[in-house]
Amino acid sequence: MFILHARIVIPLDSEAIVDGAVAIDGPLIVGCGRYHEILSRFGPADEIDLTDCVLLPGLVNAHTHLELSYLKGEVLYRNNFIQWVDSLRELRSQFSDGTFERIINHACRESVQGGVTTVGDIGYEHRAWHYLSSQPLRKTCFAEVFGMTGDLDTPDEYLRRCIARTHTDELLRLGLSPHAPYSAGSGVYELTAELAAENFSDDSPISLTTHLAETVEENIFLSEGAGPWLDYLKRINKWDGSFSCPGQSPVNYFLSLDLTDQPFLLAHVNYITDDELTALARTEHSVVFCPRSHHFFNRPAHSFRSMLEAGVNVCLGTDSLVSNDSLSILDEIRFLHEQYPDFSVETLLKMGTINGAVALGWQDKVGRLAVGMEADLTAVPLTGNHSDPLTDIFESDTQPQLTIVRGKIVYHIA
Repeated sequence: MFILHARIVIPLDSEAIVDGAVAIDGPLIVGCGRYHEILSRFGPADEIDLTDCVLLPGLVNAHTHLELSYLKGEVLYRNNFIQWVDSLRELRSQFSDGTFERIINHACRESVQGGVTTVGDIGYEHRAWHYLSSQPLRKTCFAEVFGMTGDLDTPDEYLRRCIARTHTDELLRLGLSPHAPYSAGSGVYELTAELAAENFSDDSPISLTTHLAETVEENIFLSEGAGPWLDYLKRINKWDGSFSCPGQSPVNYFLSLDLTDQPFLLAHVNYITDDELTALARTEHSVVFCPRSHHFFNRPAHSFRSMLEAGVNVCLGTDSLVSNDSLSILDEIRFLHEQYPDFSVETLLKMGTINGAVALGWQDKVGRLAVGMEADLTAVPLTGNHSDPLTDIFESDTQPQLTIVRGKIVYHIA
């Protein structure tokens, strides 16, 4: 057992605790309160002095592609998303598996150094999970699947193989990810939902995610059955003509699918009408917003505030380092706080913690600092420039000095 003694503890489900402490026994939080109370209940015990820090729940990066970290700065964007995707696809085809472990190790190290304790990682051909399995952070590893075809034998075989071969544990769960409506047909979406329901387990549920309403070209493809995406699919021989244009917007098309009531984590959702937002809010689907990647692609203002007001669970992600500068959710929060200084700092923190845990299905384990929750935490130094601790750290450039995952210290600057 050990005790973390911090200047401020922010549990999230209760008021901030001045001169607070968290007691950790094995993987669990066994006490959270005022320091003298925790010490009297659980002392004597080893202590870590964080009295210059605010102690937070571990940050959740709900949407990332860690394996692409090696391409940071390598793919230029010239206001043409399909050209950007084509360049990325070409570079990824040149990838050497011999460097895979090094790339994943570096990305995970960067993540925990930024206070991230949980990631929702999408892996091409489900290669990354094996390397992530040995990493000391919490992860949902999404097996990405493609197929604009009515023949489901190939995606079915692939997904069942992913399910059978993925070894889950206390820190690793499996997810399935039909890539996007312009690269995965309705049958593939419905198949992934069926398999998630078929293989449901309380201990290790299968999560679902997809990219949705990311570009204007996606809307043209689904509503008109034409445009740049169709041309691109034909050019790379990924079009067999079996996909029937639904004549709908991406959001309406997705909501029309038979997903057996399985909740999805929807990445981006950059284009959504008020009526679509109302319909989305009636579901259990979550949305993950990647602010700095959104800025990188020069997208219009995102509807995350309207989504939150409507009751949609909105969390945060970094996307990949191909369209971002870091894997830090703290950096995402700081970017949003700069862009929307009047927006609630408490809500920003929830977007980067509990909302992400809910979206990935980890909410019974992490996202809050409370007795019985698993001990995923991070400590960020305060500057003293603001009386409110969250405003203080969101308007500074201080970096976490301690990160703990499931009761184990994975990063610490003494």
